[in-house]
Amino acid sequence: MKPTLLRYLLMLDAAVLFLLGALLVLAPRQVEAAFGFHDLPPAVSYLMGLWGCVLATLGIGYVVAATNPIRHLIWVQVGVARGSLECVLGVIYLARGTVTWQQAAFGLAAAGLITISYLVLYPRGSASLRAQAAETAA
Repeated sequence: MKPTLLRYLLMLDAAVLFLLGALLVLAPRQVEAAFGFHDLPPAVSYLMGLWGCVLATLGIGYVVAATNPIRHLIWVQVGVARGSLECVLGVIYLARGTVTWQQAAFGLAAAGLITISYLVLYPRGSASLRAQAAETAA
């Protein structure tokens, strides 16, 4: 059951990342407004577009990982690292007063949820990994 849930989590994460990436590339001003950022310099839209490219391609990687999470376990580890770093960064920017709770809440909640989900579904133990690898190969 865990491998199936892990596949679904990878696909969900991929969909969110790809959608957010596409929005950052195609509609950066609307994303800025949705998160409560106004009157930003136009160059910020360029940076957001670059960030969108990264998120969209990361989403593609998660789709590949979902085909066999045990074989592509590094992508689960990247998901844990990414979510953890996003949480830490969000808390730091919130503590400094750079962003408001309304601006940071969605990102913090999403990153925290994805990190915890990956940690709960992360395959542990060499015997477990061998069994799951055999199961997914069949």
